Amino acid sequence: MNSVPVLIINPITIHKKMAKVVDESKLLRIKEAAIELIVHKGYGGASISAIARQANVAAGYLYRFYGSKYELVSDLLDDKIKDITGQLEIMMDQCSTIEQVITPLVNYFFELAWHHPHHIRFIYSLINDYRFSILPAQLQRIDQLCRQLLLIGHETREISAAFTAEEIYLMTVIYPVEFINVRFKHLFSEDGLIQADKDRVVRLCMGALKG
Repeated sequence: MNSVPVLIINPITIHKKMAKVVDESKLLRIKEAAIELIVHKGYGGASISAIARQANVAAGYLYRFYGSKYELVSDLLDDKIKDITGQLEIMMDQCSTIEQVITPLVNYFFELAWHHPHHIRFIYSLINDYRFSILPAQLQRIDQLCRQLLLIGHETREISAAFTAEEIYLMTVIYPVEFINVRFKHLFSEDGLIQADKDRVVRLCMGALKG
């Protein structure tokens, strides 16, 4: 009679794997709670205890990952900047013109605004807060990407030769974020964001880049 192999399951290994999943879930809740509270109450009003309470975790658990509220928020900003540079890198690998890069990048911001409005508000809040800065490594990557965009734009004649990497960043990243948040604040219109707004932002960005 052939013997049937016996699968030996180590309960300690299972427990560790389950604990890891739970930990990641808690960490995600902490990040989401921090983003939401900062958007609604500002950096000063989003205390560690309030973030932990909204995330349904103990404050001590939060401190296992972050030494302070500033460290937590800085990490969140870094995550968002990485997402933006990641989008730029993907588009630049796949596209050969500036418009082919700008269109999906603007689409990324609008999709974020439509489906995760707290996140786009968080980005807007932090990039306008002098207490927080983009980390040097991320800033260097942004500079490199913007310089690559300049080279592409010069070849395709979509970008004026007079512009700098800083101005490319302003026109391709900052302007769409600012436009969305002006609309969120209903400064000039009570309308929500629609597809036509996204198309208009693409046209405005392209027009500005041409000088």
